[in-house]
Amino acid sequence: MSTATAPAPPDLATLSIEVDGDTPIGTLTLNRPDALNAMSPEMIGELVIAAGWLADRAPLRALIVTGTGRGFSAGGDVNWFKGGLDDDEHDLPSDVRHGADVLHQAIVDFRRIPYPVIAAVNGVAAGAGFSLALMCDLRIASAEASFVCAYGRIGASPDGGMTYFLPRTVGPAKAIELLLNDPLLSAEQALEMGIVSKVVPPDELLGEARAKAEKLAAKAPHYVRMSKLLVSQSLDNTLADHLQVERHGIADSMATEDVREGVTAFFEGREATFTGR
Repeated sequence: MSTATAPAPPDLATLSIEVDGDTPIGTLTLNRPDALNAMSPEMIGELVIAAGWLADRAPLRALIVTGTGRGFSAGGDVNWFKGGLDDDEHDLPSDVRHGADVLHQAIVDFRRIPYPVIAAVNGVAAGAGFSLALMCDLRIASAEASFVCAYGRIGASPDGGMTYFLPRTVGPAKAIELLLNDPLLSAEQALEMGIVSKVVPPDELLGEARAKAEKLAAKAPHYVRMSKLLVSQSLDNTLADHLQVERHGIADSMATEDVREGVTAFFEGREATFTGR
């Protein structure tokens, strides 16, 4: 009789995926510290690989996303843009159109992840790096973190889901104000706006994110998956359509062992232990 083993994460050059062997919690780390984890074409391509694995194959119940070194992510690699602008024979618009298409596929796949995704923002999150943080379900920031839309500083249109996630986080009026004024937000200012849920000292960031991940990983996976799906669809569905999705979601949950455990634990006056079945 063979024993199934958990699928190994992909081996990547600009990203690393670590899976804790004792708990169902993973960490995705952006790893171009010399460039403040700016998104080169190579990193963008690897984000698609990582997102697909995390959404479809990862044996996880929570994920932490963070960066190596002083930055979370400085966004698109401006050196790539400059190289294209300096080369008269280079079709930079075509290359950037393709790069945005690849990045956006990664964003779509990240949003398919059925378990909680927590951004542990360790430093600057600029441009598409800010978008990447906004893409996550929750954001915890180091006191040294900062947030900036950044696109207007070089006259480039926003991408990476910035104009989708930011209005849903701070509201449309505040989103356009942030995009046009383009301030550099401190971690505390981001907290006041609801962009992050907590600010902690730098040396406590990963521990705080880990504690939150462990708490969320203990919840019933069907409940988490449906909560994420329902909230993501709520602003686009009509009320009647959305109530139908809710109807099927709660009915399907009644077929899970986790609901049986949850109801039993409720009547026994104890905390439920959810297994994901």
